[in-house]
Order: sequence, then C-alpha cells, then structure tokens
Amino acid sequence: MDEDHALQVVETVDALEELAAHLEECKEFAVDLEHHSYRSFKGFTCLMQISTRERDFVVDVLALRSHVRDALGKAFADADKLKVMHGADNDVQWLQKDFGMFVSCLFDTGQAARVLELPSKGLAYLLHHYCGIKANKRFQLADWRLRPLTKEMVEYARGDTHHLLYVHDRLKEALR
Repeated sequence: MDEDHALQVVETVDALEELAAHLEECKEFAVDLEHHSYRSFKGFTCLMQISTRERDFVVDVLALRSHVRDALGKAFADADKLKVMHGADNDVQWLQKDFGMFVSCLFDTGQAARVLELPSKGLAYLLHHYCGIKANKRFQLADWRLRPLTKEMVEYARGDTHHLLYVHDRLKEALR
C-alpha cells in the first residue's frame, strides 16, 4: 500500500476540472462526504473526499457547489468505474440531493463487512483489521461548514478514503 499519495485540496474550478480529468483515467476511486445537519432540517454536504490509487483529493464543495455535478457527475454515474464507499446509504442520498448526482457500480465496505459477519462493520475496525492503523475520531463531529479548514481537519477527512481502496481489495478477497 502506497503511503505517499499526493494530496490536493480542491478549492477552484480549475482544480475541480483537473480532478475530473484524473478520474477519467481511473477505473476505480474511493469517496466519502462530510455533511452538516446541526440546526438544519435536511442538512447539506460540506466536503467531498476522493482517493485513487495514486492521489487523494479533498474537495471544498461549499465553494464549488454549482460546479460539482458538471465536473464529477459523469465519473460517478459511469458503470465502468468502481466507486468504493463505506456506509454509503447517506452519502448516496446527499450526492443526489445536493448535486443531482447518481452513483453506479458501488462497493460498500460496510455492507461487505456485514456479509462477512466481521465483529464490526465500522470503518475504524476495518482500518485497524486490514491496515493496522488506528482511526482518528477527533473531527468526527466537527462543524465542516467552517472555513478555512485546518490542516488537521483536511488530514482527518483525507483519512476516510486514503486506505479505502486497499480495504476494498482485502474484503473482495475475503468474499471469494
């Protein structure tokens, strides 16, 4: 597993288009969202994390909300590209509600853990079990509306997808 992924914080339309071009070249990518719902009826997506085998992206969807669907919708809907998520139910709904994006060809690591009857289906357990790392929970309940994001918040967000393709690989082997 490559620990030296390049990290890019995506805050401009040009950077978002660069991400879209990178996803065009990929056959798979991992995705997670950070959502805010405190004192809000339906809440809204504040951050999107995407990891490929080579790179990690943290996308400021508050700054780029009106551009996300046009830039990334095709990659998310592409049935030839595997999307790996953990506990995808809410994230899939939020992608539809906030961006009008639909996900096809989805592998949910939480559901795979359930099918395998692992002791826990939580991401922290899977990261420890398959990667030997302890998940950082410090920003789990953070207010993701706040800008600028601290370096620690960006690293926390990155951690939700950085190892997810590797976890997918191990779960897929176990499911065979």
